[in-house]
Amino acid sequence: MLERLKLYMEEQSLTAIVAVKNREVRLACYHGEAPEPLPWRVLESGRRFLRRLERVHITAWKKRYAAEIEDDRVAPWTIDLIADGVKRRISGDAYPENWPAFVDVMNELPGVALPKIHQVEQLTLLYEGALAPVAGNPYAPRAAGGTLVEKIAISRGKHILILTRHNQGFGTERHAFDSIRNIPILLKRADAALTDISARAEHQAAAGARRRTAGDAAGERLSIKYVRRTGEEGQLLLGPRSTWPESVTNFLREISILTYDLKSDMLAPAGEGSGAAGSTAEEEAQK
Repeated sequence: MLERLKLYMEEQSLTAIVAVKNREVRLACYHGEAPEPLPWRVLESGRRFLRRLERVHITAWKKRYAAEIEDDRVAPWTIDLIADGVKRRISGDAYPENWPAFVDVMNELPGVALPKIHQVEQLTLLYEGALAPVAGNPYAPRAAGGTLVEKIAISRGKHILILTRHNQGFGTERHAFDSIRNIPILLKRADAALTDISARAEHQAAAGARRRTAGDAAGERLSIKYVRRTGEEGQLLLGPRSTWPESVTNFLREISILTYDLKSDMLAPAGEGSGAAGSTAEEEAQK
């Protein structure tokens, strides 16, 4: 159980101290040098704060978070922690993967206003393609083929990726990948791709909804929706696979690595998807 937490943010010169004693949760928050005496106040919602903080699992954080590249470097921060009688110091010039969740909890405290992280929290990818003819297959509803719909839903907070594959007439299959370690790694490795996807979505929204052609309707379609930590939402609409920008193919490649090359037309390399043969030329429209 948490007994004491002291957070120091160098950039803001902010110190926030949470102390728990006899089931009472107290807060002292100040900027710059520590005043005498400390400005303690009782948190009326202290128990709720502790429950939310516990779900962040800061006791499992490493001792040090060092930036691997300059773009990841942030102003130094330090957390001094006492939990279950054990003292720990956690510090760094980079953030843990679930730092945004920690920020949300700490910002509930009076006087604390940590900068929010604009990272993507939820993603939904919806793919529509064509099923190839399946002559001679007794399970096929018809020999002429049909429609294939695949959906990938990714949640950073729930650390899960779910792939659902609807084979028209054949049935539906689902695969779930639940990993508190690997989902944040996936989104971190795909950060550059997601930044480009977001920029394209904003440009597409500013230009108005993309007009679908007859050839587009008959071939492949891909929709990518995202929700950021700040609540910002966006959507990118794409046509045939040949028009998909490199950022999208890179992101799908990362997903295929995580899912161990699970059968999926959406994740298939160019030229291997079921709708590839019927794709129309719209090469430059999305590039």
